[in-house]
Amino acid sequence: MANQRINDGINLSYTKPQLEIFFNTTAKYNIITKGRRFGATKGAANAFIEWAIEGISPMLWVDTINSNIDRYVERYFISELQTLKSKDWQWFSQRKVLKIFNSVIDFRSADAPESIEGFGYKKIFLNEAGIILKDDYLYSNSILPMLLDYTDSQLFAIGVPKGKSKRDGNKHKFFELYERALNGEKNYRLLQYSSYDNPLINKKEINEIADQMNEGERLQEIFGKFTE
Repeated sequence: MANQRINDGINLSYTKPQLEIFFNTTAKYNIITKGRRFGATKGAANAFIEWAIEGISPMLWVDTINSNIDRYVERYFISELQTLKSKDWQWFSQRKVLKIFNSVIDFRSADAPESIEGFGYKKIFLNEAGIILKDDYLYSNSILPMLLDYTDSQLFAIGVPKGKSKRDGNKHKFFELYERALNGEKNYRLLQYSSYDNPLINKKEINEIADQMNEGERLQEIFGKFTE
């Protein structure tokens, strides 16, 4: 059910969709809609570790709130990195910087957008893009300029959709990116997954949760569809 990739002694496991998202692409803008518990966050963490070992740097991980970052690093990164020698990696909690060999991963949050601006990155991951991209300014003035420094830079905007439009009536930026990818614009790629596409979760468990939702909630939270 999971595919193994060994890199510098670390045995990283990926589901087939995780491999498709992070490794089978040359597109600059990778737009991925998905249902809850699909496994995107763990797949992204493994991919960042693997890319860092390969010397890809710098990279940026953007989360919704700052308090989530330490938890993700501890649960998804450090648990894997302990296989390496202690001198080969270091987590600077105060600065929210993870160094693996000579590669650097910056961790920033959408609730402090001023901390994101100012650097260029080869890989940028937006965790819960449906929430992060409610702020048009954050995308246009922070994320986009940081993709300019490297010709092979890539954005991975992944999340559960949060509506086609915002409360002010303007189109949601995540939906706008989804449409651009859906229409086949150059350098855009679209992938769509539901919670059922995670082979590590029992389908009966998903059914039990889905049965407690109304149709709109089910389409959005389980099947990763844009709804109003």
